[in-house]
Amino acid sequence: MRMHHATRSLGLLAGVAATAVHAQSFCTRLAFDEENPPGFAGRYDIIGRDAASGAAYAGTLRAETVEGKPYRLTRVVGGATLIGEAWVEACGADKFEVLRVRYPATTGAAPLELSCYLRFDGDNYTRASCTSLQGPGLEAWYQDHGKRE
Repeated sequence: MRMHHATRSLGLLAGVAATAVHAQSFCTRLAFDEENPPGFAGRYDIIGRDAASGAAYAGTLRAETVEGKPYRLTRVVGGATLIGEAWVEACGADKFEVLRVRYPATTGAAPLELSCYLRFDGDNYTRASCTSLQGPGLEAWYQDHGKRE
């Protein structure tokens, strides 16, 4: 009986290990193209919920291109400015595109990493719905119609 249980456990562990390897290759970073996503550069109003504290926040974001590098993001929330980067990844067998965002660690805080799904309204302004990779945090971006770059 014990041998059967051990064999089943080893089989389960092998399946988990295979899944972990597969998960790492689920998304592939695409070469930078300043037109992908189209109309992304600009200024945004943002609202969100912090992954660690659960507190709601609001602020602004500026997305800009810098000589063929990933998008440069400047995020201001509660008077604190974070400079980060964003790039597009193709995920899954269907190669659906996801915007990945990363802000480096700050004093006393881990790096902030987001996975964002972009949509466009009838006027071709960008909307983003982002989830934190660190926990239950979320963030939404609304392109500022008066400050489009």
